[in-house]
Amino acid sequence: MKKVFDLFVFGNFWVALCAVAQGLLTYLFIDRDPSLAIIAILFLSTFFIYNIRIVLSYHKIVKNKNAYTSNRMKCVSSHVNTIRLLTYLSAILIIPFAIFINNKSILALSIAAMLAFVYSLPVLKNRHGGLRQIPGAKTVIISLIWASSTVLVPILDSNIHLPIFNISVLFIKRFLLVFCLAIIFDIRDIETDRYSHLKTIANQLGPIKAKRLCYLLLIIHIGLITMYDLPVGINIFLSLLAFLSIVAYLIYKSYPVKSDYFYLFWVDGMFVLQYLLVLPLTLI
Repeated sequence: MKKVFDLFVFGNFWVALCAVAQGLLTYLFIDRDPSLAIIAILFLSTFFIYNIRIVLSYHKIVKNKNAYTSNRMKCVSSHVNTIRLLTYLSAILIIPFAIFINNKSILALSIAAMLAFVYSLPVLKNRHGGLRQIPGAKTVIISLIWASSTVLVPILDSNIHLPIFNISVLFIKRFLLVFCLAIIFDIRDIETDRYSHLKTIANQLGPIKAKRLCYLLLIIHIGLITMYDLPVGINIFLSLLAFLSIVAYLIYKSYPVKSDYFYLFWVDGMFVLQYLLVLPLTLI
């Protein structure tokens, strides 16, 4: 059972479901039925993007299979052939689902996909990686990708005419949430990123100041839900407030560095938790 759970988490099935949960959350907020095609594409594209680096490192992973000590890399190296096959398959399966979505959604998804590729692929001269090598850009790009794909794509797919201001507020709230959770991962990767000469917000500020930045962003997020979610309904406001309190606790516990399960299951799992907290309240 543990092997199945490890593959579910470390094989990036879980984070793909997290993207689905955030897409479904947007449909709840705009009061529209979710599109099966959009939800499938969110799952498949997230699975592909998060696993493509495993695929590109296939030969290195196979070569060093017996040298890995972390639970994550032990699992990945043991199932690397399965992960590689499913990653290729996920890219292929996106195509038939794309037929059923409108051009605006395809454009938004394409922009998010382009950001995801240039995030890690070597597109910059005099640098060994993608846009993530720009100081501080790593967390911003990840947040833009998640906010674009899980907020803008469902809205564009729904053909709903919302005020730009309302869309902007929802986009900013999602961006701030992803930004805070991404910084937790940056705190985990401080030593690795320093070795790779990657200047993230966490290793520029240090873990303590990075956590303080997260708390500040959460306060801004609370301000936004107080102004724009409280008037809609006290129950949803309280559930979002409880959710942000849990996020704050995870930020507090993020340093000293914890196990892979803490980050890849619990921290990523906040995306699913937020959806599960709001869903019952929309059914009342």
